[in-house]
Formats: sequence, structure tokens, C-alpha cells
Amino acid sequence: MQTEKNSKNRIASLADRLLEHDDRRSAIFTYVVFGAAPLGGSLVSFAVNIGAVGGVIEVLRRIVPVSRDRVLLALTVPLYVYCGAYLASLAANPEPRLRYMLPVLTFLLFPFLYSSWRLSTKDTIARAVVNASMIACYGALVMAIAQVEFYGIRAEGGAGNAIVFATATCLAACMALAGALAASGKVAIVLFGAYCAGIIAILYSGARVTWLALLLTTAAILWIHRGRLRARLSLATASLAAIAVGVVALVGAQVVPPRVEALVGDWQQMRERGDFDSSLGHRAELWQTGIHAIRSSPLLGHGPQSTRALIDQGFSEIGVDVGYSHFHNGFLNAWVEAGIFGALALVALFAVTALLAVRTLAREIGRSELLGAVMLIAATVTYVVNGMTGIMVGHDIVDALLVAYLAAGAYLAAGTSLLDGDGKRRRRTSDLEDDQALELAEQEQRAHQQERGQREHHGP
Repeated sequence: MQTEKNSKNRIASLADRLLEHDDRRSAIFTYVVFGAAPLGGSLVSFAVNIGAVGGVIEVLRRIVPVSRDRVLLALTVPLYVYCGAYLASLAANPEPRLRYMLPVLTFLLFPFLYSSWRLSTKDTIARAVVNASMIACYGALVMAIAQVEFYGIRAEGGAGNAIVFATATCLAACMALAGALAASGKVAIVLFGAYCAGIIAILYSGARVTWLALLLTTAAILWIHRGRLRARLSLATASLAAIAVGVVALVGAQVVPPRVEALVGDWQQMRERGDFDSSLGHRAELWQTGIHAIRSSPLLGHGPQSTRALIDQGFSEIGVDVGYSHFHNGFLNAWVEAGIFGALALVALFAVTALLAVRTLAREIGRSELLGAVMLIAATVTYVVNGMTGIMVGHDIVDALLVAYLAAGAYLAAGTSLLDGDGKRRRRTSDLEDDQALELAEQEQRAHQQERGQREHHGP
């Protein structure tokens, strides 16, 4: 009897230690999430969902409360509207299956992941995001070279999909660049090298639309950091940048022309000979099939269980046998699967995300808040641009990365921590559930951010 009691106590003690939430555990979790996507593939999906479920347990055990940050509410509403429209379309159409409900589970767990991240300092999360992204970029380059040189395939990393690999690497490269522009000395050089490694890995993926997404995001990040760039402009930095551009251009000269020629050839094949059996022709047929599906059911959509059948039917009419699982346009795909409300919810989600980033940048902020704003901008540009001809939502890795970037980015940019300015846990009483006390905590957090931002602004 005593042995059984001791065994139960040991199990309870182990559970308490696993659920004990501190900066160290948050840092490890952040490293896994932001470092694993290009390399570990679905590992990032597993990590994000496990972390979010852990957040649910923490809320149920009253370790943390569900956050009532305004930024969380602003992002949760469109996410939940999309989930509601998706599930409604699933239920309204024949043969709904349980497995089709799984893609929205990650989105439904978003508030709990955000709430769990609040029990850590912003500086810890920001540092882990940048370092993990650096690891992801260098690892992505190694895997890309191995797959291209030894296997003769487009780089797809551990994702098993070139577009998904390029998306994950694009996000990581943006974080490495942001970290390099905020750092100095050897750290900045190593981070800038990671950014260049990410570029080369993306080039090897052959994902043309991601090349555009990376170009636009890079331009946005450079514009945000333009003041610091002017202050640090020197012969050494210019020489380093020139060398990096030369290396990237050398790789690009081998990779980009064949992909551009293929695109031109696909266009001529489609327009001049009416042959849609090509990459570009398949996308044109997918979009046409999706538009016809929307016209037949614009309000509720057809449900995710009907997507493959609709695509197969569309291609059978032109005598082409393919195996696509989505329409290669995120908003079109959402409209077909979740109706007009699902598509509008995605539009609203990215509009709110972009607005939040802009409002954050308009304030006096510190480095962690700046990184959070860059994360939101990188996610918005990458997902919207990639989603025009590829995947936006509906893939486990892509969905997990979106939720992770929104949660961590929003927390860093405009969230409130459950730790005070000294990194200590705030007193857990009912005041965490009181509006007046919550407002006081937000004011304290803003004052701390402004003070740190002023110190960094006047620093070297």
C-alpha cells in the first residue's frame, strides 16, 4: 500500500515538474518550434499542438489565465470565424468525416498557446526565435544542397514538399535578417550569414512565388531598420554585403533561369497550343475549377471533403490525370471549402495582423517589440504572396507555423507578460481577472517597453 502511494506521489511530482512553466522551458519550446520547420517537417506541427494542449492544461489548472489582451482578441475572432465557417460547411455537405476536422484544431488552440507564452519574458522569447531561425537557415541550406546534388530533386527539406520547405525557410530567413540588423559584431555577421543561407536554400527549392515573398519581406525589414542601417553603414559592412550578394547571385544564376524558362514555356504551351498539361496550365485549370465550384455554392462552400473530387472532375474534362489536394490559391481554396465567410475571415486575419504590426511600429518600442512586429509582417507577406499560387492554410506544417508566428509575434509586439519588469511572477490573485488591474498591468508593461526603447534608441 505504501509502495503504491509512493509511486503515485512520484508520478504526481513528475507531472508537476513537466507542467512547471519558466523561462527555460519556454526557450526550449521556442527553439523547437522555430528551428524545426525546414528540418523536421511535421515535428513543428507536433510541437505546436502539444504546446497548445499544454496551455489548455495550464489554464484548467489555473497556472495561467486565458489572456484578455486586446491583440489576442483581435486575432482570435477571425481565426474562430474561419473555423466556424469551415465546420459549418463540413456539416452541411454529405459524408463529413472526423479527419477533416483536424486541420482547424491548431487554430482553435491558438489562444491557449498565446496565453502560455505570456508566462515568460519577452527578451527570452525574442532571443530564442532569432537563434532558432539561424539554426533553421543553416540546416535548410545543408539539406537543400544534399537533396539537389545527391538526389537530383528540388529542395524540400524535412517537409517533403518544396513549397512548404520554402515557406518555412523564408520565415526563418526573415527572422535571421531582423536579428542581424538589431545585433552587432560577430553575432550580426553569423546571423546575416544565416539569412544568406536561407536565401540559397529557397533558391534550390525552385519555389518561384516564395522568391517574390522573400524579396518583398526583405524590403520591408530593411525599410523598418533604415535608421540603424544608415548609422552602421561603413566600408566593412558594404564589402560584406557585396560578397553575400555575389554568392547568392552565383547560385541564382544556376537556378533561376531554368525556372523562368519553364514558366515562359508553360505560358506558351497553354496560350498558343491550348495545352494545360504543365505546372502553369494546371494552376489555371485549378483556379477555373474553383471558380465554378464557388458559383454553385458561394455561401456555405462544398466542405473540405469535396475538394479532391471537384479537382479530379475539373481535370477529367480536359483529359489530364492529376492528384492535387488543393486549388493552389489560399483564398479561393478557403471559399470552396468554407464558403464566403471562411474566405473573408482569412482576409480579415491578415489585415488585422498587418494593422497590428503597423501600429506597433508607430510606438516607441524596444527590440523585442520590434521583432514581434517584424514577425507579423513576415507572416502576412509570406502567407499572402505564397497563397496566391500555393498553400495558405490546410497543411499541418503551414498551419502550425502560422499559429506560432501569430502567437509569438503578437505577444512580443503588443502583449502583456505575466512577469513583472524584474522577470518575477505577478501575484496570482483574482486581480488577474479584474479589468482595472489588467489595465494597470498593461500600463506598467508599456512604461517598461518605452523605457527600454529609449535606452536602446540612445545606445550604440
